[in-house]
Amino acid sequence: MSDMSPLRLLHLAQKSLLGHEALTILSLDQLPREMFPSLFVEAFNRRLLSILKAMVRVWPFEFLPLGALTKWPQVDILNAVLDGIDMKYDQNSDSRRGKLHVLDLRDAGLNFWNVWAASMDDACSPEPKLRRQPVEHKGPKSALKVITNINLTEDTHDEFLTHLLQWVKERASLVHLCCHNLMISPKNIHSLSKFLDSLELGCIQEMQVDSVWQLSILAKFAPYLGRMGSLHNLCLSYLWLPTPITPEDKVEFNSHFSSKLAKMPHLRSLYMDSVDFLKDNLDQVLRCLKSPLEALSVMNCLLSESDIHYLPQCPKLSELKHLHLSGVKLTYISPEPLKVLLERVAATLMTLDLMDCEINDSHLSAILPVLSQCYQLTTLSFFRNRISMAMMQKLVEHTGNLSALRVERYPAPLESYDPQGVAQQERFVHLCRELMGMLKRIRAPKKVMFRTHPCGNSAKWMVFYQYEPNFYKCYLLE
Repeated sequence: MSDMSPLRLLHLAQKSLLGHEALTILSLDQLPREMFPSLFVEAFNRRLLSILKAMVRVWPFEFLPLGALTKWPQVDILNAVLDGIDMKYDQNSDSRRGKLHVLDLRDAGLNFWNVWAASMDDACSPEPKLRRQPVEHKGPKSALKVITNINLTEDTHDEFLTHLLQWVKERASLVHLCCHNLMISPKNIHSLSKFLDSLELGCIQEMQVDSVWQLSILAKFAPYLGRMGSLHNLCLSYLWLPTPITPEDKVEFNSHFSSKLAKMPHLRSLYMDSVDFLKDNLDQVLRCLKSPLEALSVMNCLLSESDIHYLPQCPKLSELKHLHLSGVKLTYISPEPLKVLLERVAATLMTLDLMDCEINDSHLSAILPVLSQCYQLTTLSFFRNRISMAMMQKLVEHTGNLSALRVERYPAPLESYDPQGVAQQERFVHLCRELMGMLKRIRAPKKVMFRTHPCGNSAKWMVFYQYEPNFYKCYLLE
């Protein structure tokens, strides 16, 4: 025993203590504050529910990041913690130390446990270092703040979520439920409303709607959206209008939707993927923004020429860091608006995604000069566009001075295909190596990928070429 380190002795003492449930519970009021985190983790791992409940009652910190200890919600653990909180708030409780104000159920807060583990190492070392204190989240002293992320799927019957919402509802005066990240995917707005009605929508900072919704459902959801005044990131996917729809109804709905964006002064990122109502109305959506966007993503959406022409005119896009237009067809639209937009954001732009935009040589030639001025670019994507080898060589030359680039995705040169449009693997690899040779003579690339289009009428395979320093590979994607 004399050869054992103090830290090892401490761990043995904790395990021994946890082996006697009644003794552990009786001694919690006398335990030093520093022992609580490691003791809690050990009790958590061994699923000692009675001890966990007792520890929560006298928890000596304002912050308990429970979600950081488990990847999947565990109802029995949650019940034990909530029971401990009930004991803490019980008027008959004689706890003198309980000061818990924030219960974090997200997969976050691991630093709290790591800091205290390190602190215990320091405490047991021959020359203890200055102990680092965990960050304590300040909040209203009169209420417990429960922070969580919620994923509402079709006909949600999640036992963890159902139990939590019911517990919060029964203690409305004592508990403040704060959902920071909300994901919605059910088609039925009626099955969704009961959950939304139980949330404080003003707490939501990120929301993703991923569902095939028709106009009637969208109209019923819009009022909820308008109450999310703290929203920073909004992601909308697969929102379709009914067919047929009159132009008047489409304009009316778009106006109704856009008015909700006007109630989001903190919105910084707007992602719209396969959203059906944007054509000829994108300007109306963007005009309602209250603050400059850092990220705009309009993907797989049908846009008109007037929509594209409005982008460089929008005052809320002058500080963009991330621009995604993947799947927006630009074949018959002048490249001038895109060129002007890139000129406006050249000083801030970090991500540019123009994948599958049907960009050809003339489009690319128009934007190359300004693209070479985007010195902050870290990610550039041109997959699935029809670019010749000659233009690809010019592209490589123009990106030569973009030293911040970390990820580059380029289409296979047109010369990689035979007259029937089938990629020729040997030819493709030869051209990729030629382009990489040019690029490496200009700068030191980090990660560069080339990819062909799907080949043949029935075959779905694509040839994929990837380069990283001192490493490259070429293979088929099926």
